Amino acid sequence: MKKTIMMLVAIMTLAALTATAQKSTKYLIGSVSYTKTKGSDAEYSINPKVGYYLTNKTSAGVFGGVGESADGTTTTIGAFGRNDFIKFGKNCIVFAEASLASTTAKAAGVKVSQFDANLGLGANYNLNAKWALTMNLANVFNYSSSEGTSTTSFAFGGVNNPFATANFGVFYMF
Repeated sequence: MKKTIMMLVAIMTLAALTATAQKSTKYLIGSVSYTKTKGSDAEYSINPKVGYYLTNKTSAGVFGGVGESADGTTTTIGAFGRNDFIKFGKNCIVFAEASLASTTAKAAGVKVSQFDANLGLGANYNLNAKWALTMNLANVFNYSSSEGTSTTSFAFGGVNNPFATANFGVFYMF
């Protein structure tokens, strides 16, 4: 309960900050996955993000997600801050992103809540002025707490190839 209240306060604060930003540019990021294997139930996830550029390089926003698999259902809500810090040519931008999230998973009648704090790296490849392909490369730092147990990891968490765990999506500026 405490973590949910902290998350709501963070989201409300973030919303207040973005509402006062002058000339902010809004964007929507999303990823959708659907898998159906013969002889098993379909699995899906929908993960939208909405953000506002507060400056030319710094943005903030909120995100959510829902998913269903053979293991059960998950629901996520969170807030993030992003800083575009390296530009390669005119089309590729590398960013750092910090986020706080609360996830609820339900499986076999058991409900489990988890709180996450992440610091990660990613890149956008701009297709034109409004559209880009986006990729979250890896979490550099992750803190998770669930049911009284917490874990902390640094670097790529032991992943030899960060591209094997990358998350791809579409970025739309409006």
